[in-house]
Amino acid sequence: MALSLSMANRIVLALSGVFFTAHSHAQMAGPGLPPSTAVVLTGFAVNKPIQLQDVDDIAQGFPREVARRLAQNTSWQIRTAPHLLSFDWQQDVPANKLLNQMGATYASRYVVAGEIRNAGTKIDTNLFGLTQKKTRAIEIELRIYDTQSGILLARQDFSRTVAGDVAIGREHVFGGAAFNSTQYGKLIGEVADQVASLVSTTIAAQH
Repeated sequence: MALSLSMANRIVLALSGVFFTAHSHAQMAGPGLPPSTAVVLTGFAVNKPIQLQDVDDIAQGFPREVARRLAQNTSWQIRTAPHLLSFDWQQDVPANKLLNQMGATYASRYVVAGEIRNAGTKIDTNLFGLTQKKTRAIEIELRIYDTQSGILLARQDFSRTVAGDVAIGREHVFGGAAFNSTQYGKLIGEVADQVASLVSTTIAAQH
């Protein structure tokens, strides 16, 4: 199954108690229901980290870029959480209790989670091996939940490929100008646009 974030960001969420870090507690809400259109985006699981050694922290960077797009284009309250939507580091179907806790902690009605399933590079050579063509994929699974009811509102896979110079360079900050100037970085940004559009459409349909 999918691997989680780097060891520095891994947090085991205990079933029996408070399960987020001090950073999370700073965002805790008071009594009552969360705002009706507030959204929290969790960290994304990374299925094959070795494929993304040239990309700066996609597990945090991708949901952060989606959150930025949502904040620019909606009036909703948008939040991010550094953890996976999981009690045990695996990107499984979350229990209602976890969704309820996430909603209460981040004062959010909806939670967006996902997994980077594939970012592999394919190299094709001609018959004599004189030329090469590189293509690289980005495949992402997205899920949107209602934190109050526990209902899965949407699940969708996004898959795109690009050819050419498909490396980015870890020195380029995720979502920054240098990152976006690369062919693969631009492709990731386009997928982030698509994800933000789905989140916006899905949540708007609930109101």
